[in-house]
Amino acid sequence: MTYAKFLPATAFVLAVAAAQPALAAGAFECPKSTLEASQAATIKAVLPTGDGLDAPDALDAAVDSLRGKGLGSGLIIDGVITAYCPGVAAQAGLSDAQKTEKLAGFASRVTRTVYSLDSADAVILDVAFPPQILNDINAKAAAAKVAPEAFVRQAVDAALK
Repeated sequence: MTYAKFLPATAFVLAVAAAQPALAAGAFECPKSTLEASQAATIKAVLPTGDGLDAPDALDAAVDSLRGKGLGSGLIIDGVITAYCPGVAAQAGLSDAQKTEKLAGFASRVTRTVYSLDSADAVILDVAFPPQILNDINAKAAAAKVAPEAFVRQAVDAALK
């Protein structure tokens, strides 16, 4: 596997993350698109309506559709984030810092979704834990001699049975 395919998307996500403090202090701005107009239109046409974070199946279907149209992972990620951003910018009830946080979370989710669909049929969820619970997870995972992610996955699997 080559890591070159990760570079455009990784650079975009890092740019969004690096811009967070600056954007939090100033006005929220969407990243500038580097896509050709036809690529941007193709991507926007297949995106789920509403908040893509709440519709992982629709986002997966959009990614599959874009792959079928010959777009690479980096272009898909950059295009989906660029197309999603104006909707975030238009949310009057959010502060600029909240908009930046929402876009960064979406950028992270899209990146993981696109690359996870390269190799597996899985959806990755971001779940925030309070520090004490995370400490407990880490301690129990260490005692079980597994990674914290594996421990959480096992706990969820057991709870769902």
